[in-house]
Amino acid sequence: MNITFSTDKIKGQERKAILQIVQDQAKTAALEAIRPILQSTLEAELQVKLGRAKYVARTVSSQPRLCDWQCAGCGCVDANQFIRDGHYQRQLQTGWGTLNHLKIPMVECVKCGHDVRVYWTILEKYQHFWLDLDHKALFGSGFQHSLRQMAQEWSVMLGSSVGLRSIEERINRLEPLVLKSHQAALIKIPPVVQFDGIWFSLQTQTDLIKQDKRGRQRRVHRGERRVVLVALGLWPDGTRQIIDWDVAKAEDQASWETLLNRLYERGLQPEGGLKVIVRDGGGGLGEAVALVYGGQVIEQRCIFHKLQNVHRDCSRPTKEDQAGQTRRKAFLGEAQAIYQAESAEEALSRLKALEEKWVELEPKAVVTMGRDFEQTIAYYQLEPELQVLARSTSRLERTNRELRRKFNQVGSYGSERGASVGIYLQIERLNGQWVNESWWEVSQELLYAMFDINP
Repeated sequence: MNITFSTDKIKGQERKAILQIVQDQAKTAALEAIRPILQSTLEAELQVKLGRAKYVARTVSSQPRLCDWQCAGCGCVDANQFIRDGHYQRQLQTGWGTLNHLKIPMVECVKCGHDVRVYWTILEKYQHFWLDLDHKALFGSGFQHSLRQMAQEWSVMLGSSVGLRSIEERINRLEPLVLKSHQAALIKIPPVVQFDGIWFSLQTQTDLIKQDKRGRQRRVHRGERRVVLVALGLWPDGTRQIIDWDVAKAEDQASWETLLNRLYERGLQPEGGLKVIVRDGGGGLGEAVALVYGGQVIEQRCIFHKLQNVHRDCSRPTKEDQAGQTRRKAFLGEAQAIYQAESAEEALSRLKALEEKWVELEPKAVVTMGRDFEQTIAYYQLEPELQVLARSTSRLERTNRELRRKFNQVGSYGSERGASVGIYLQIERLNGQWVNESWWEVSQELLYAMFDINP
């Protein structure tokens, strides 16, 4: 590489040209370095499968050498019957660029002469993207990068246009892991579980057909609202984890019952250590909890939502009404102070005093405060270390904000499959973050797990 530097200060254009030359040559060198590594790895795997090195004659043995490669003709899986059959060339797109003319070994069955279906550890059949790009897709989606952002990056990196659907399909291959996560037994049972629902938009197909700009017949899509039901487990040592979730059409009893039954079967039971369920005032969840657990666990109503409802029903004086503003502030302060009591009895006493003092001035807010009040002070039945976890929903609210940030970035998911995988990635990122695991490491483990399920 010949680069001439001027004796004067290097100008901006010269610096840009030099950097571009260095980047291009580094990219070319990286691609050329990858080629022998990949080809030697493939040859090493072939040698292990066949049990003999290159140019070593095949020996006839009555003891079969079974492998996961299979003849496309006779179905033979005995590697003793397989021989090398030259190479074919293929293209492979990597994070360093497009690798052309990569030599892939071919294998033939001597019993019938047909090709053997080969499943390489480091390559996927019929897939042009290598695993480093798959990792980029998972990592970017988990960090809330849009498909358009990733497509633009990949297109520049590979020197050719990459469609949104191509990247989306790579990400959606995680779907089997999503299903598996809903079925695995819970290893550690949290004593406190908080439940809540977060709404998002989903595009669904209708029966209507319309013609697009290119004259093709397409189904009309429309946006619908869906809710992801979240179960956040909490432990006294500060550990937290989203132990399960589900996508539903509503926060009704049937939807919550589906999630609760699945959690029960996975081990979330009083016998395993569950002590309290924290929920908002929605009737559907309360009915589902009563049906699944039948009073075996303590139900704690969310204090945040209770005070939020009281705030909503409290009178709203104008800015000019200073006396009214002061009165409203005093009432809300006394309502919050109820939950700072040392015992349930003291909390009930404070509620009674509040009702007597404010029933005429704030009748609607007072009724709201008293409604199902006993369920909002159920946490007094717990040990002190669990009371803090049960009465505060700040951890769940912060979790919801992370999920809403992803929903706002997406706008509207194009399919239920895409929504489930997208939510799964966010939850895996958060669960990893809470145990001090980097998303880079977590997403790489997901990639390897995906390859185990989709060989």
